[in-house]
Amino acid sequence: MRSRITCLIAILLLSFLFPFHQLSAQENENPGKSKRPTVGLVLSGGGAKGFAYIGLLRVIQEAGLKIDYIGGSSIGALIGGLYAIGYHPDTIAQLIRDQNWDNNLKDKMDRKYLAYEEKVFGEKFIVTLPIKNKKVAISPSLYTGQEANLLLNYYFSPAYEVTDFSELQTPFLCIGTDLLNGKEVVLTEGDLALAVRASMSIPGYFAPTDYEGYYLVDGGVVNNYPVMPIKEMGAEIIVGGDVQSGLSRTKEELNSLTAILDQIIAYHRVDANEEGYSNTDLYVHMKMEYGMMDFNDYDSIIAIGEQIGRQHFDEIKALADSLNAIEYRPVGKFETVPLDSIYINDIYFEGYEKVPRKYFEGIFEGIADSKISLEHLQELIRLTYGTKFFEYVFYELKGKEHGADLVVKVKPAAPGYVSAGVHYDNDYNGSLLLNGAFRNVLGKSTKLFADLVLGTNWRVRALYMMDNGAKPGVGAMIDFFSFKFNDYDKDVKVNEFTFNNYKGTVFAEQKLKNQYAFRLGFDYEYFQFKQSISIDTTLDKYDDFSSYGTVFTTIYADTRNKAYFPTKGFNSSLRIEYVMPLSKNFSQELFTNSFVVYLKSDHNFSLSKKFTFQPGVFLGSTIRGDQVPPVHHNFSLGGLNTSNYLETHLPFTGLKFIQSFGMHTAILRMKMQYQVIKKIYLTLRADGGSNELDFGEVWKPENYILGYGLTASYDSFIGPVEISVMGSNLNPKPMFFLNLGFWF
Repeated sequence: MRSRITCLIAILLLSFLFPFHQLSAQENENPGKSKRPTVGLVLSGGGAKGFAYIGLLRVIQEAGLKIDYIGGSSIGALIGGLYAIGYHPDTIAQLIRDQNWDNNLKDKMDRKYLAYEEKVFGEKFIVTLPIKNKKVAISPSLYTGQEANLLLNYYFSPAYEVTDFSELQTPFLCIGTDLLNGKEVVLTEGDLALAVRASMSIPGYFAPTDYEGYYLVDGGVVNNYPVMPIKEMGAEIIVGGDVQSGLSRTKEELNSLTAILDQIIAYHRVDANEEGYSNTDLYVHMKMEYGMMDFNDYDSIIAIGEQIGRQHFDEIKALADSLNAIEYRPVGKFETVPLDSIYINDIYFEGYEKVPRKYFEGIFEGIADSKISLEHLQELIRLTYGTKFFEYVFYELKGKEHGADLVVKVKPAAPGYVSAGVHYDNDYNGSLLLNGAFRNVLGKSTKLFADLVLGTNWRVRALYMMDNGAKPGVGAMIDFFSFKFNDYDKDVKVNEFTFNNYKGTVFAEQKLKNQYAFRLGFDYEYFQFKQSISIDTTLDKYDDFSSYGTVFTTIYADTRNKAYFPTKGFNSSLRIEYVMPLSKNFSQELFTNSFVVYLKSDHNFSLSKKFTFQPGVFLGSTIRGDQVPPVHHNFSLGGLNTSNYLETHLPFTGLKFIQSFGMHTAILRMKMQYQVIKKIYLTLRADGGSNELDFGEVWKPENYILGYGLTASYDSFIGPVEISVMGSNLNPKPMFFLNLGFWF
């Protein structure tokens, strides 16, 4: 194609030197002046490799080449669209660098936006499948594109008033594929951000996009190099950027799901590519070793694009000079940046038939007729999505004479999901978790979660709640379980017990920003503690089940960025409870009505990219010294399981499972987490404190417990795989703890 552009430049120079052939009326009115041909820039799809276009655009600007039309497919639509609305290549590069591409491409929203109950009952599954039409189904795509949509809304916010893409700074189009008939759809009007999103909807990876009456997937399926639509738009000279690598010829190249999908799709676009190549005047092919999903290698890919672009600099410069000799047109101003804020006139909600309108009004209260930052607007969208009532929550800004109307579009999530996880540790042994989550099934704005833990220490847990969003809600919960543990005198085993508990709870709850929850409620417990084997016959008379009632108030807070291996945020709870023995039996002889209060708080501070300091504290006490709460409301220490069946059972480095019992506890813990390489961690840990039956004994040095240890972890798809070596002043000999899988 180099000879083609050379001929074209020669023709342009001749037309400038000998402007005698006048064809148009305008030319007849201006004898001696040639008409400047228009230039169209076409950018192919190719995933992350399309970041190379940023480098090419730098070269085009440096050469002084004015682009009159621009179009692309998939990643070409993204980079081309940003250039079309006036972003400078350097600004685009910075936007790319500022993103967490792993999160954006995999719908990984910042965890702080996830509703508290979703954190409690989620984040512990290997597989999750939707239930549709009363059957277990498979999701039509890996990801809905929730975070990708918000990113595009942010990028294209400066153009929210433009619905005709020909009116952009550089007229623009992108390509989608109609999933219903397989035909190419040229997108030239509508919501620009959504048009680009449609063009990037990789089949099977991102969900298809509803757009202007079409059901669209990635434009690259049928036309990944849209030269002809740009020529039809008015371009006479085509400059083409192409990062496609062609069909893979070996099995080794097809080493990922995206590579296989791209190979299948590539067969359908061969003809369109050939037609595009034959109509390209200046062709820049960017061959590289990076793949379409290497989004984190943006700097290297941008550099490759600029390097290859500079190999074509003389051609680009010659074309620019010859065109400017006919009629000088400046490259233009490229000073666009994302909007900081916008005035919202009114708010409209679409697709919310399973959730009352007032639910949304509570979240978006005070937004209408006010100026709002885009950051806050996207926070509200994520908080709405974090409820998990919706498959997606998108928004559109519709330009008005003053500001914009906000249209929030939601799609209800599947009515139910079934999930499974596995776990093993030294204390609870092996377990299989089966979970069901049902939203809006038993009424609008309702949630039902159910956990079934199968193993030697079984558990059944369920939560039903009416979620009123920003308003108080109500709920009910059951928690049935059984587990065994050893009883120790210091480090000597003296007995073995089994706890069996059947608990029901009713409560009222107020949530704040999905991170905090205030709960007021009542527990009824039908509890039994007994010797697994009758060793001490004096305890046999206490084998019967007894009833207990508890009035409680609790404040929960979870702002951690990750449930496992967090690097920032905290996880805290404060509970005040009044426990009452209800049965007319031994329980009223052994136990009294008791006020119990405790505070848990674990924090995470990132010291560097590798190191995270993780201090924590637990303080608990039975308020009056003459009160004796039921044994399962005592505080117990030992083991490293972070998800125990009893909230008052705490992990403690260097102690055996429930090695220490007490009614007054003060614990300080410190961990230093070091990320060795991706998914591999080492954690130094130390716990210190006291756990006693008498408050005065807590502060005596001879009762202090000090534990220390080291944990090596692998962040696997089944959850943390960990081995710990530890010891303490109660257990000076090295102890080992093994954990496999998510905690539950």
